Amino acid sequence: MHMKSAFCLAIVALAATSIAADASAAEQFRIDPDHTFVHFAVVHTGVSSIHGRFAVTKGEAILDTAQKSATVTVEIDLRSVDTGVKKLDGILSGELFFDVARFRTARFSGRAIRFEEDAPTQFEGEVTIKGITQPVRLTAERFVCKQVTIFTLTRFVCGGDLSTTLKRSDFGLSRYLSMVSDEVRIQISVEAIRD
Repeated sequence: MHMKSAFCLAIVALAATSIAADASAAEQFRIDPDHTFVHFAVVHTGVSSIHGRFAVTKGEAILDTAQKSATVTVEIDLRSVDTGVKKLDGILSGELFFDVARFRTARFSGRAIRFEEDAPTQFEGEVTIKGITQPVRLTAERFVCKQVTIFTLTRFVCGGDLSTTLKRSDFGLSRYLSMVSDEVRIQISVEAIRD
């Protein structure tokens, strides 16, 4: 009976060690707001593209290459909209579009659904803009994790460019559809620093 109890305890201990090892394999990252932006492009009057970007104020990511899992969350500062045209930025910030007086931020939250080797290549999740949440799928044009040195600072960084296409009308941004495309090309360029 004593041997049986000892054997059971050994199995439990091994399982606990395995669970702890799996938990420790997941690495936590914080989004670097100085190197993370949301870029967008729409077609103007069916002729050419207008490009702009938003700043990302904060976010976090978790990566576990052994388990092939990853999550990412970013908070987007809608007040930071920058198309290079101040008049247009003012229109986009106003009530006709993002209404930043009421909705200061947007949010993306997602998880990796496909990996190639140790890198996530596709994410699915949700985007919330003006209080409206819609599903979204992003494809990683590239995703890299590596040790980098910037001046005298060395740190481990993961990041890449995640892209998708949204319909702005799905988020209540329906003004001037005859002049500006409903389809918006999105790219999240993200860098995250390991904690």
